Amino acid sequence: MYCSHCGSPSPDDARFCSRCGRRVAGTAAATDVVARQRLSRHLPILALLWAVYSLLRLLAGGAALFAGSMFMLRILVHGYRPFGFHFFRWPFSHSMLSDMITGIGVSELLLGVLGLAAGWGLSQRKIWGRLLAIVLGILALFRLPLGTALGIYTLWVLIPRDAATEYRRPAAWGLK
Repeated sequence: MYCSHCGSPSPDDARFCSRCGRRVAGTAAATDVVARQRLSRHLPILALLWAVYSLLRLLAGGAALFAGSMFMLRILVHGYRPFGFHFFRWPFSHSMLSDMITGIGVSELLLGVLGLAAGWGLSQRKIWGRLLAIVLGILALFRLPLGTALGIYTLWVLIPRDAATEYRRPAAWGLK
């Protein structure tokens, strides 16, 4: 680091210039410590939360696929007769409703797999893991209440500028 007033070199952890005595403008040591502490505390928690949330999405996707197949099977065998009456004016065709439920199940499964990949990528500090978690965090904001909370937490941990540089550094985990 160099003094912004006199231009003389100074150590990275110095607060004052050894030549002119002025405060060093870029006290990067303090911001590095804050970013390192923030990531070292929150990144393992974030990776675990993404894994748990994604497992819940996988369960929901499997349930939707099962419900879609059971709905279609029941319609094929018995027809659509709620309360014993046969309705011909159902707003959706039977196959369309089954396809919608199946589509929801497939999308839940896909997002669950991507969330598991993001959790693993965060735990291994992969660059793509951070980017995937940010994208999934933005998408999760629309899923009340768990997705919203996880999306806010993800963006709070991973979006700051110093978080991007510290994420790439293995020293943030305490490794030297």
